[in-house]
Amino acid sequence: MTNTKKLAIACASGALLVAAIAVPGPAQAAKKISIGFTVYGMSGWVSSGYQGVKKVAKADNVDLHWASADFQVAKQAEQMRDFINEHVDAIVIDPVDSAALAPQIKKAEEAGIKVIGTNVKIFPPGNKYLTSYVGPDDVLAGRREADAMIKALNGHGNVVILEGPLGQSATIDRTKGNNEALKQASGIKVLARQPGEWSRTKAYQIMSSWLSKYGSKIDGVISQNDDMAEGAIRAMKQRGMNDIPIVGIDGIKAGLNNVRSGRQLITNLQNAPLQLGEALQVAVDAVDGKSVPKTIYIHMPVVTKANAQHYLEQMYTHRNAFLLNLPSLVKTDLADKTYGKQ
Repeated sequence: MTNTKKLAIACASGALLVAAIAVPGPAQAAKKISIGFTVYGMSGWVSSGYQGVKKVAKADNVDLHWASADFQVAKQAEQMRDFINEHVDAIVIDPVDSAALAPQIKKAEEAGIKVIGTNVKIFPPGNKYLTSYVGPDDVLAGRREADAMIKALNGHGNVVILEGPLGQSATIDRTKGNNEALKQASGIKVLARQPGEWSRTKAYQIMSSWLSKYGSKIDGVISQNDDMAEGAIRAMKQRGMNDIPIVGIDGIKAGLNNVRSGRQLITNLQNAPLQLGEALQVAVDAVDGKSVPKTIYIHMPVVTKANAQHYLEQMYTHRNAFLLNLPSLVKTDLADKTYGKQ
């Protein structure tokens, strides 16, 4: 082979090598953000919210680790430890107990994990380790439902109160709101109050017991969520006592239907897919290095018989369309700082 041919072959080989180096390989997929999401339990409200969380997670390319504590503090603490050991980028927590998880939240923060509280507040000292909190104004909701009951009874009568789990901020704040309103109505007497654990079954049992004990002395029922209101309504229906007014909070499907039919006076719509989806989006934004508000209170509209159909259509009849649009709605909500007022 002549020197000229050797040179030509060498040059051609070099050109091919350069070309091979210059050709880009397949684009690497963006690294998924890993987020642990632990909730106190799968109540009707949380189950509804989970649908929103999944939609936002998919839109944001999030590796979602969902866990229910089944109302057990020890189980939720273990879930927090698991998330920390898995080196997730962020944790969203809807706590069983507002004061019980400070050590786990602190460890997560020390590990560089963003921690977002949602729905139920985190009490000191745990709250100082939070990146953000996204939730409702439960004092206002509690005051509104008690005011509606006072108005229905014209300021005079006996009521019973179904409360949430002991130790949860939602219970504490809704009770505070209830009491603030009732203090202004000297003609209203509280016959009994008891934690119904946000449970229809538990509320049914409690209400059945109260009906056996007090009977027609009960003029009204204040329930701190719609699940418990539904349980109480079933107990009253079983005894043919369908004229006792009842109020609730959350705006789940059962509650909205009860308000529309007139069986329940009001509810406060705590839009579960929006709120929990927004909490997840705040976690994503925090991991991405964006500035996020320390506290976000989600607007809770009052639902009456006059507007219950509107919210039923938005939240349930056209639910698929609502959930499909949720990721963009959440982003707009945070950007505009409207927080659920759309």
